[in-house]
Amino acid sequence: MSKYWLALLIPLLIACEHNSYDTGDGRYSYLQADIVDAHTAAKGLIDYCHTDKGDSLQLSPHATAPWATTPDSTYRALLYYGKVTDHITEATQIARVPVLSYVPTARIDTVFTDPVKLESAWMSANRRYINLQLGLKTGRQDGVDNKQVLSVMHDSTSTDDTGVSTIHLRLYHRQNAVPEYYTVRQYISIPLDNIKKTTQIRLTVNTYNGIVTRSFLIDR
Repeated sequence: MSKYWLALLIPLLIACEHNSYDTGDGRYSYLQADIVDAHTAAKGLIDYCHTDKGDSLQLSPHATAPWATTPDSTYRALLYYGKVTDHITEATQIARVPVLSYVPTARIDTVFTDPVKLESAWMSANRRYINLQLGLKTGRQDGVDNKQVLSVMHDSTSTDDTGVSTIHLRLYHRQNAVPEYYTVRQYISIPLDNIKKTTQIRLTVNTYNGIVTRSFLIDR
């Protein structure tokens, strides 16, 4: 898919669950998770990551990531990792986080805003991304291979009397007749590097509980 659209099959959805709980120095006693920018040492191998808080993590051994197909490149990812010693840690799991740039709504033939669960929305500490944690209802049905589609739409931009611009965004979600048997978690990141001055982002999401709007101030 392009940087504007994400078609979702169930195996692509991000989920991580550890049912066991360790005390003391067990494998999961130091387990933590961060959305990171992950660097590939070679095709399918992640050697280090930068967290949104600015921490650098060297992965030993290198993490296997079949979706990271281009060497010496950076991918957005959800990293589960253990104890960190001298910036070195071991990855327990790493999954790709799609980065979706917003597309002008006028360029979209048919707008879909089918409901999702908005579990969380936050600006990264380095102010480079807005991160969304979504709950998508999905399931399998014999003979049906439809894919849900996600994108971010740019409805308009307004400017107030002080010169501060507000970018109005809306989540595009097409359920596309995918059965809604259970909920899976999906993260996406919206890049903000192209915003060079103080700007407010207003993001609107259609949820199962109604329309929700979140505002973020990017202070450049």
